[in-house]
Amino acid sequence: MFGRMHLQHQVVLSICLVHLIALTLTTAILVINARDAVRLEVNSGAKSARALVLATLGYTLQETAPSEVLPRLAETLVAPRHVHIALVDARRGLLPLREVDEAGPANVVPDWFVRLATPEFREIRIPVGANGNRYGYVSITMAPGNEIAEVWHNVAGIFWIVFVSAVVSALILFWLVNRTLRPLDALRAALARLRDGKHSVRLGRSSSADLAPIFQGFDDLSDALEAAEADRTRLNRRIVELGDAERRTIAMELHDEFGPCLFGLKVKASAVARAAERLEDQDLAQDAVAIQSIVAQIQASNSRLLTTLRPMAIGQLPLVDALLDLFQTFRKNHPDVEWRVDLPQTLPDTPEIVDLTVYRFFQEGVTNALRHGRPGRITASLFRQQDADAGPLLRLVVEDNGLGMTGGMSDDTTGGRGLAAMRDRIDAVGGQLNIGPAEGGGTRLVSGVPLLSAPDSALELRAVS
Repeated sequence: MFGRMHLQHQVVLSICLVHLIALTLTTAILVINARDAVRLEVNSGAKSARALVLATLGYTLQETAPSEVLPRLAETLVAPRHVHIALVDARRGLLPLREVDEAGPANVVPDWFVRLATPEFREIRIPVGANGNRYGYVSITMAPGNEIAEVWHNVAGIFWIVFVSAVVSALILFWLVNRTLRPLDALRAALARLRDGKHSVRLGRSSSADLAPIFQGFDDLSDALEAAEADRTRLNRRIVELGDAERRTIAMELHDEFGPCLFGLKVKASAVARAAERLEDQDLAQDAVAIQSIVAQIQASNSRLLTTLRPMAIGQLPLVDALLDLFQTFRKNHPDVEWRVDLPQTLPDTPEIVDLTVYRFFQEGVTNALRHGRPGRITASLFRQQDADAGPLLRLVVEDNGLGMTGGMSDDTTGGRGLAAMRDRIDAVGGQLNIGPAEGGGTRLVSGVPLLSAPDSALELRAVS
């Protein structure tokens, strides 16, 4: 439990425990010494009282009759501090002494301290007699009350001084540790932002000499991560651009080479069909029809390949018009689905890689919803948004009310691989893709793509040494 506490709490608690132990030992030593001090003081008082009684008794016996010694002592004898003197006359009984007020500490002494500090009971008796006759005796007993009160006064004063010093030092230490460790909260928050991909976070210089190297190391790490992330983004984007260029080249080859060849085959098959009709050759006519069917299938496959490799509308039409054409095709092929499409009137000119990314997002998102969710409604929207960190964005949303994430879509399916490719493409242009459940069921795809206003033809990779 102690190890899971914050460092400032551990330090303050440890210092408080040390002060508590020191306070306990100090109190114990003071109490033990107090008992010895009371015993010594009381014994000293008892010896002084005995000497006083003996001296007074000897003088009184010389001046007074033995039977009147004790009454005379009662009039002249005054008990010293810390002892009680009692005169017991054989005929008259207990004779009171003159009372003398002793000023002592006014504070009340606790019973437990009185029991600890009171020494063992001791009585000294001095007989009074002459010529074989005993007239009484003088009793000297301990009276440590005033001494115990004085010792308690000193012990309590020392205890409160130590206690107040411990409390003040603990408060000062808590303030000092809290002030010293406060920059660690900024470091913890910066680490959380760094973990979330905010590589631009910096701590700056620290006023603490101990934390300054750590803050400088964090800023150097952020600089290195930001540079590495920038290089990775440029590399991924360049890879995507090269892939798009390669697909564009392949699409052009298919269109320019296969298209005319297929058209020529279709013309020749039509000529063969007309010749077979003139010659009334049924076998030749059937072969011509078969050739025409095969050519039509190849042309359809070639058209699908061209659309898959590179949408023909991209580069020929503005992005909004290309998207309207895409959704018009979806509407024709799926008339039973309710379509809600919200697109802006115009968008600023963007690089082709951004246009392709936006187009592929809607194409892949809608295709996956139709293929796996069996929805009754599909909502698609595109709008501009200002982000505090990333700047202007294109916010893309595709939402359906189908079966949702449990409807059969996984990374092992074609849709799953398509979404993975979409995520890589969006990441390559500096965007993010979020996939989650929609309200009321279904799936919701949201992406933010940085809005680059100029063609990015000047991108260059850093030389790797």
